[in-house]
Amino acid sequence: MEVEAVVGRTGSLPCDIEPDSHEDRVYMVLWFRHAGGKPLYSFDVRGRSFNKALHWSDPLAFGKRAYFVTMSRPSSLTVEAVQLDDEGIYRCRVDFKNSPTRNFQIKLNVIVPPHQLLLYDEAGRDVAGVVGPLEEGGNFTLLCELRGGRPQPTLSWLINNTPVDDHTILKNDGKIIISKIVISGAQRSWLNSTVRCQATNTALLSPHERSARVEMNLRPTSVSIIQKPGQMSADSEVTLVCVTHGSRPPAQVAWFRENRKYTRGKHSEYINDTSTVSKLTMLPQPEDDGTTIRCRADNPILRVALEDSFKMSVVYKPVVSMSLGSTLNPNDIKEGDDVYFECNIKSNPKEHRISWYHNDEQVSQNMSSGVFISTKSLVLQRVTRQDVGLYSCRAANQIGESTSQSVFLRVQYAPTCAQATPVVIGARLDESLRVRCTVSADPADVAFYWQFNNSGESFQVSPARYVSTGGTASELRYRAASERDYGALLCRASNAVGTQHKPCVFQIVPAARPSPPRNCTANRVAAKVDVILAVKCIAGYDGGLNQHFLLEAVGDTSKALANTTAGKIDLVVWLNISWSVLETLGEEEVLTVSARNNKGVSDPVLLKELVFKDAAKHTEETTQVIAKFPLAAAFAASAAIVTAAGAIIALIFKKRHESSSTSKRPCQSVVQVDAQGRRYLIAYPTPHTQEKQEIKPDILNPKHGEAEGPRVVLESSDNTSYIIREANPLPHSTCVSHTSHDDMVILLL
Repeated sequence: MEVEAVVGRTGSLPCDIEPDSHEDRVYMVLWFRHAGGKPLYSFDVRGRSFNKALHWSDPLAFGKRAYFVTMSRPSSLTVEAVQLDDEGIYRCRVDFKNSPTRNFQIKLNVIVPPHQLLLYDEAGRDVAGVVGPLEEGGNFTLLCELRGGRPQPTLSWLINNTPVDDHTILKNDGKIIISKIVISGAQRSWLNSTVRCQATNTALLSPHERSARVEMNLRPTSVSIIQKPGQMSADSEVTLVCVTHGSRPPAQVAWFRENRKYTRGKHSEYINDTSTVSKLTMLPQPEDDGTTIRCRADNPILRVALEDSFKMSVVYKPVVSMSLGSTLNPNDIKEGDDVYFECNIKSNPKEHRISWYHNDEQVSQNMSSGVFISTKSLVLQRVTRQDVGLYSCRAANQIGESTSQSVFLRVQYAPTCAQATPVVIGARLDESLRVRCTVSADPADVAFYWQFNNSGESFQVSPARYVSTGGTASELRYRAASERDYGALLCRASNAVGTQHKPCVFQIVPAARPSPPRNCTANRVAAKVDVILAVKCIAGYDGGLNQHFLLEAVGDTSKALANTTAGKIDLVVWLNISWSVLETLGEEEVLTVSARNNKGVSDPVLLKELVFKDAAKHTEETTQVIAKFPLAAAFAASAAIVTAAGAIIALIFKKRHESSSTSKRPCQSVVQVDAQGRRYLIAYPTPHTQEKQEIKPDILNPKHGEAEGPRVVLESSDNTSYIIREANPLPHSTCVSHTSHDDMVILLL
């Protein structure tokens, strides 16, 4: 018989050692090669049991590679690591106890498997496990090359385990076999198919093979936007889903708005071998209304694309923009010019209301004032500086209301006073002042000039006396050297538009410490979190300067409790203090209210008979501090005597002209000041000089001695009757009173 063994593997040489009868048994098994007389392997059972038989292998033959196996049927001589030299004819001799010797002849064929198997394309490139990529309808050619093998192997081709009979043997020289197949009309179904080239020369081994997977580039077969929205709202997030199938490699999905790639929003993709899902999360904008959005699936290799699209319908509140009339120059509008604005609106659905605003206040049509409103325009005739500011328009539809950007209207105008005028400035004789004049003007490049007026003269102030402190402000250095320097300073400015029509007026008056507050009352008030003492007073004459008011606790020392200023319109002064603070005051401490300015402190007003410990008893009374303030007490006593006695007539004469340089000056001068809705007549003592100097109408008169405070302050609200508000004792003087008909007579009641 013939047996096969693969070189390098294990081979078996069968030999039947079963006796013909049960009474018989094997004595010895000998293996010989071909006609050799010397055994190369023996199995000896003589004189011992079968399981303890002796095994011997010729070390010059098989050696340890051979072993006789009796467990198999038939028994066999197993040879490991078969070599080519092992090929040949072997004889197995079996000796029995009773039966005659039995001989078997076995031919051993040693098989050599193929040495090398190659798979490559017609260009000689190894396909490395992959064929392609192929295109649909395309062709491909593969070659299989076999080297080695004994006996000579046979080659075969299979596609998905299906044999391919149509192949060509290009070469067979006994050592190398080359086979070729040509496949045409590649189909989509071939994707991932397996092409095998197999070589075999024995059934003992699996066929030797090389295989390759078919890779293909496939066009997308479909693309679709899922659930296309019918209507979208601006700034409301919407997600669009686009699905494409069939492309290999996976299709690249891109979104387009009209013909431009859409880059806004969030993009996400989910990909498998031949399908792509793309999600676009977007916020539609008003400008998207009526435009087409497209989803495009593109095979990046084949450059073949499919797309799906739909037309967007976006509803949104109006988009509003505003502009100054196209024929107007925004930097060349002056008072008296006509101006118009245009409101541009884009809306879906259409707007149903348009409104106009100036500095966030709605503008209504007023034909008498020159304000005209048409559908989408606003006309302002004969604009003034009050029309300066930010203008905007608003439009509303069913979705909502929108406001345009603000457009600034600049109206150029001649300078005007930036502060209230006239301004009363209190000054003592020979006191240096810096009078600041500020104007409002457009353009702000202005030129200033100053003028001084009093009852007897008017003249221009030298430019050397004032400086511009920046664009629309000028500061004048001024000093009242004599009574003639009290009067009105007029400030005017001019710019490219024109000259200031009404000047800024600064009334320079003699300055003094303020008069005491009057009509002071005190009340206990329960607030939300605390109980307070509320003190209310009416401000007196401010002495020509800014004044403030102080509530103090006066004892051995003074303690400030509250500080405030008077209301600008009603002149009411409010001073509030926590009741718990009052309870900490000593019995010897009293509450006072006084007025203060830069020239000093008024006489204090005493708040007495306040029982702090008893909430049921509170009285409010205003009086002068007598014991602690002798000067105020003297003044109060004098006022009481005057009232009780009736009318005291004081003649205060003011000369119209000085007759000569040696004439004596009047003992006092009277200044009339209109401020805060009231008229004040103030009597000031005249400084004494041994020899009267010539007084010139100039703001640079030489310095005199410190002026005394006012002797008498009269206050009137109707310009007919006056009330005494302050009276200082008359100092001893050598001045002469005049009684000419040119003098002013003041009746004190």
